[in-house]
Amino acid sequence: MSATNFDIAIIGGGVIGLSVARALSGHQLRVAVIDAGHDTPPATDAAAGMLAASFETAGDAGMANALYALGAQSLAAWPDFAATLEDETGLSLDYRDDGILAVAFDERQATALKQSGDQLRRRGGDASFLDGDAARQLEPALSDRVIAALYAPGDAQVDPRKLLIALRAAFRKTAGAFFGARVEQVEGGRSGHRLTLSNGVRLEAKSVVLASGAAATQLVAGLPPAPITPVKGEALAVDRGDHNFRHVIRCPARPALPYLCPKAEGRVIIGATEIPGRRDASVDDASIRKLRAGAADVVPALRHWPEIERWSGLRPATPDGAPILGRDRRGPDDVFLALGHYRNGILLAPACAAALSRDILEGERPGEGPSPLTYLQPFRPERFD
Repeated sequence: MSATNFDIAIIGGGVIGLSVARALSGHQLRVAVIDAGHDTPPATDAAAGMLAASFETAGDAGMANALYALGAQSLAAWPDFAATLEDETGLSLDYRDDGILAVAFDERQATALKQSGDQLRRRGGDASFLDGDAARQLEPALSDRVIAALYAPGDAQVDPRKLLIALRAAFRKTAGAFFGARVEQVEGGRSGHRLTLSNGVRLEAKSVVLASGAAATQLVAGLPPAPITPVKGEALAVDRGDHNFRHVIRCPARPALPYLCPKAEGRVIIGATEIPGRRDASVDDASIRKLRAGAADVVPALRHWPEIERWSGLRPATPDGAPILGRDRRGPDDVFLALGHYRNGILLAPACAAALSRDILEGERPGEGPSPLTYLQPFRPERFD
């Protein structure tokens, strides 16, 4: 079977892969997206759609600062990203910029929140430390047991399922090709890279982007395997009915790590567990009970809201908690990585797509403004050598 030629082949049809494909549109390139579907439960299935740049940082001080800067830049890009995607497709993303509340039940938790707010402001962010009464004035559904909260007014949320549907619709409007199959091997050739798919189709592409989430494996011959660990997340949704509940709420850290995200049509997402190393799609009844109990401690009325559904997905984690982005110089030419976004794939999609597309299209061009090689430096694949 002869191979079909493309300029760029993107392995992974989730939010990151499709956002990169969208950023590359308009450059008269032939782009292919190859997606294995639910062979591996995607990270989108574990996501609630929080755009929580103020709260999602990890690792040592240097990496935490770099991750916050990337998240803040991506959060700033989200209003335009959402508006233009909705205009392109006519589909709603349920994007909301009401801010996010993190709550505390005791003085120890309150002190930790206050310290987080101080650190956030040192990084240039915006957060207000509230007592319990002020927090309930902002979100009346909160329990009387909440004694304090940290409110990040600039943080936002989006419905991850609606986002993925819209990105697929936008990609269909381009000249790109979508292949529903698993990539079995990528080998270098004279004209670029040869890709063999599980359905027998063969493709050739000048450049390859690995955006395969927790399914990242050693697909590219000669490229070191990415240090990705799957972290399973289980979640559920309940129906709030006519109850007024508006803000995303992050609960105090507990074994079930509950958060609450109100969506359109009365849905409230409660998530999510974190189980490293698990790749199955099962949902444990005990985990769901713990999530729901933790959420009901924060919003008591939730105890009576009926469950709509429950599900699981796999987050792609890295050793330092930060994504792996950009050209990988340890392997064949023109192989780019967009991996390891862990809990932040939705938040980071606009910034990562813009940076990766620029890296692919321009590379290092001295004298023409900041190079994407410099911008992406903290997240380069070679840091794991």
